[in-house]
Amino acid sequence: MSNPKNTVSGSTGNEPKQLSPASFFKLLGCWLYDFMLLCAVWLVAGIVYIIPAQMLVQLDATKTDNLSTTEFAGPIFYSYLFFITWFFFAWFWTHGGQTLGLRSWSLRLQTEDGYILNWTQTFLRFLVSGTPWLISLFAYEQVISRQLLPSPYQYSVFIIGFIGLLWILVDKDKRSIQDILSRTRIVNVPKKPAKQKLY
Repeated sequence: MSNPKNTVSGSTGNEPKQLSPASFFKLLGCWLYDFMLLCAVWLVAGIVYIIPAQMLVQLDATKTDNLSTTEFAGPIFYSYLFFITWFFFAWFWTHGGQTLGLRSWSLRLQTEDGYILNWTQTFLRFLVSGTPWLISLFAYEQVISRQLLPSPYQYSVFIIGFIGLLWILVDKDKRSIQDILSRTRIVNVPKKPAKQKLY
């Protein structure tokens, strides 16, 4: 059983039954918010990676073809981005269960019994939710290289990445696939009433 010290603020063991699950459209808005923040994180992480990498491999920054044929597009760089992305979410999930997107929509990620996630649980949820997106990227690469779809429809393969989220629409408990497999829930957090000023 989880340590009571790891409960989220104001949480009890029965809280998941009391708090309603997040709706599909709230989660979609949260996803878009966090994705924009994540793009900024990727930009900074890319700069941090590129500067020492250029010094090591002695690349000429003016030759853009070099950047696409080295480890900038290889497994080392993508593994680095994978770790950065996981750490971005995991830090928030283990510190109150709210990314900035979740907080803006008054949502919280927690375990089924109302506790904050530990680092192992964050990794499991990240793998489950991230795998469809990896499949989407692979499918997109195949579409581009083999010209399987006309240009206006080539991005349609990214719908695969939303499979986990779309499952909420058919699940009776409004759980996503990542909720089910990682035994976690995203719930609505009641807003605290604003304190009235005394005059």
